[in-house]
Amino acid sequence: MLQFMIDSRWKVLFICLLMPAYAYAQSDTDVKKANELLRNSQADTATIARMLRVGEAFLDKPESREEDMNMGFRMADQMEARSRQINYTRGLGLSKLLRAKAFRESGRADQGRASSKEAVLLLTQYGTIREKAEAIIELGGTYSNNSNDLPRKIELYQQGADIYLENGDDLSAAKLKEFIGDLMQVNGDYVHAQEVLEEALAIYKKKGYPRLQGLYSILGEVYHGSNNFVQSLRYNLLAVETAEKLDEQGPLMSTIYNRVGLNYYSVHYYDQALDYFNKALAHAKSLHDTGTVKAMLLNISDALRLRGAYSRSLDTLRIAESLGAISGEMETVQAEISYLKDYLALHAFQKAAPHYEKLKAILEKGIINRGIVQAVRLAIAFYLQEVGRFQDAAQYLAAYQQDMKEVPAGLVRQAEAAYLAFRTDSALGNLSAALSHFQRYKQLSDSVTSTNQSKQLDVLRLQFETERKDKDIQLLTQKSVLQEVSLQKEKVFRNVIMGSICMLLLILALLYNRYRLKKKTTFRLEKQQEAINTQNELLQKLVNEKEWLLKEIHHRVKNNLQIIISLLNTQSLYLDNADAIAAIKNSQHRMYAMSLIHQRLYHTDNLGAIDMNWYIRELAGFMQESFDNGSRISFSINSDVMLLDVVQAVPLGLILNEAVSNAFKYAFPGNQKGAVTITCQKDDAQCCSLIISDNGVGLPAHFVPEESRSLGMSLMKGLAEQLEGTFNIKSDPAGVSIQVLFLARSINQVN
Repeated sequence: MLQFMIDSRWKVLFICLLMPAYAYAQSDTDVKKANELLRNSQADTATIARMLRVGEAFLDKPESREEDMNMGFRMADQMEARSRQINYTRGLGLSKLLRAKAFRESGRADQGRASSKEAVLLLTQYGTIREKAEAIIELGGTYSNNSNDLPRKIELYQQGADIYLENGDDLSAAKLKEFIGDLMQVNGDYVHAQEVLEEALAIYKKKGYPRLQGLYSILGEVYHGSNNFVQSLRYNLLAVETAEKLDEQGPLMSTIYNRVGLNYYSVHYYDQALDYFNKALAHAKSLHDTGTVKAMLLNISDALRLRGAYSRSLDTLRIAESLGAISGEMETVQAEISYLKDYLALHAFQKAAPHYEKLKAILEKGIINRGIVQAVRLAIAFYLQEVGRFQDAAQYLAAYQQDMKEVPAGLVRQAEAAYLAFRTDSALGNLSAALSHFQRYKQLSDSVTSTNQSKQLDVLRLQFETERKDKDIQLLTQKSVLQEVSLQKEKVFRNVIMGSICMLLLILALLYNRYRLKKKTTFRLEKQQEAINTQNELLQKLVNEKEWLLKEIHHRVKNNLQIIISLLNTQSLYLDNADAIAAIKNSQHRMYAMSLIHQRLYHTDNLGAIDMNWYIRELAGFMQESFDNGSRISFSINSDVMLLDVVQAVPLGLILNEAVSNAFKYAFPGNQKGAVTITCQKDDAQCCSLIISDNGVGLPAHFVPEESRSLGMSLMKGLAEQLEGTFNIKSDPAGVSIQVLFLARSINQVN
């Protein structure tokens, strides 16, 4: 996000610093009276002082026009002429001071430097202390805010502040220090900015000065720039509280609300950010400040996009454009980046492409602000990654990394750059570099998250992964930049043309090379795909054959068991011995229990597991029909839906067969009615429990299950051991209960 700041308070603060102690009357800006004063031929100190007051009144009008600037120059010329006429050296210095101010107000501050220097020399010797300080401050105002001019500018302002302090004008000194701190934070010198602003705050509090909202807001921005989000939020909220308490109605209120919104935005708290952006928007609308309204709409669009409201974000951008063409580097770049990211989020790549081309054109044209250049590079790299052009994205990320040391950025932007580098290196196969960038991304993200855990303010819970940027270039910097651009327009145009040609040739070469690589890669991938498809077909054929064979085996086993059952049934017809017939009958039941499993496996796709809920009910139904007891003995089945391996299902079915057979034979003598209950359950630890109980007569008193040598009892014990489980039998007058506990081999795939 390109974080918009409202710069109008700088001009207001500068006017307050240089405004004379007396107030202007409305007649001071009366054009008719001003012209009469110019035609007056008197040459005395009172007339010269009157000309100074009128000239400054015209220059300090809220909306100065060209004729107001010309009036300031005319008054300065007449002051100089009449001061020379009466040899009034102080008046000569004041005329130089007024001329320098006229140059500054007309946007040509650097042209007034010579007049400012003369004013400093003359007023240091012949003027008052305050006039000397004003001349020094005015000289500082002739320097721009770029890295070359700013140290000299701050030095001169500091001299002015020291003069105010030495002469007891503490409030003027504090205002100037506040201005110096703001300049330092714009230039990224947050450590010294904090020191100067704390000095100003101490003076204000000592004097009981109440209007601290501007200073609190700047301190919030200083801590914001140094990534101390908790302290930043603390001072920004102090600024809001103070401003609202004093009923601040000027453009500073929009700046304060905007900075609070940016604070929340930087820590991914977008709902709160939108609240304050909307407050700033409403205040700017009440002042009819179209420029600030558009700036706030762009910030709101960014916050909406990061909340996932992409369509609303696009609608907000269109509203901003409907207010007039977006001008200025920051505004233009932010709008283009917002359109690009919104369309990419909506997968509207064709609509995103024109904005990508515009950003490329802006970058190729040459941007003065290197911070904006870095933001554009990241946006272009993000687009190229989304469309799969990772090799091209790597070039922009490399350029970003090359300038990163000289162009500081906040944690959010650093994290974004690290994440984009990680994605590019991963796609290009640079795994070592990708791991390094991912670790850097996590480290930066964790830095924001650790701030999120702070509860010092008990107001904001900061959240993972964000993006931030330096504030807008201030008004004085923009004026000097525009002046420099106009002087070098022809040279820049020629360089842009040459650069564009070189870039076009480079792009053509890259496109041709990419085409060749893509063609080779496509051919290689096609061959690999053919081999993979052939192998897949062979493997699928083998799998199908294996499944068919397994089904056939189960089918044949089931048929063989049915044949054996039929043979046993036939054999029983020729026997007269009841015990032999009963033994054959028992064998048939056991074989049917096994046959039922193989029949189920043959008819299902799962060839290795049996649904025990189905199996128990089927086997119980068969047993009830086999013993032909009508409704004398009822069944109650409580079974979980679970799958067991065939190796465990077979012995479990045989145990069930033996237990139910014994219940039918011995539990209810003499046609006694009763009930058999079967419970099969499994817990979360895969431990299975099978319980077969009846309410019959129970076991004989002399019967000891552990010493029994009956075939059925031995068979159940052996089968329980085969399951690697435990076998328990309990008997009392209420009936017999048989319990088998074992650990399931397969996981319950149904639940």
